[in-house]
Amino acid sequence: RFQLLESGAEDVGEDSSVQWYGKRSAVWVRLRHVDGTTVFFINHHGPLPVSASGGCTGSATAHNIMRVIATHAHAGDAIILTGDFNAEPSSSRIQELSKRLYKIYSGTSMGGVDHIFSNCGNWESGAQGNNLGTGGSDHDALSVTF
Repeated sequence: RFQLLESGAEDVGEDSSVQWYGKRSAVWVRLRHVDGTTVFFINHHGPLPVSASGGCTGSATAHNIMRVIATHAHAGDAIILTGDFNAEPSSSRIQELSKRLYKIYSGTSMGGVDHIFSNCGNWESGAQGNNLGTGGSDHDALSVTF
């Protein structure tokens, strides 16, 4: 159903020194569906501590994610950004991303650190989200249909 066009990964953030595990990446892929639609899908596991700002953890991470999208997505691509952002909805990271993409759906576990963003519109456009529960994880499994 999908043809791989391009893929890659880039560091976009780094944990704060108070809870440091390392750098945090965004992993992306461009795919062409059999109907001709091209999707730029990007996943990110965000810096710790949860909702931290400053340095390479807060809005800087959001700007770096948007830089990856701007560099590798093409005009007309459906952009879908997902992940455990380690950032609650009120964090600078999520607020910055929400200025540039629609926040389609968010989980509720750990204060709501799991999110799905897109350029494909918001709830009014018909996107439908579903929280599938934890399924044994400490995070929510999220599903969105566009």
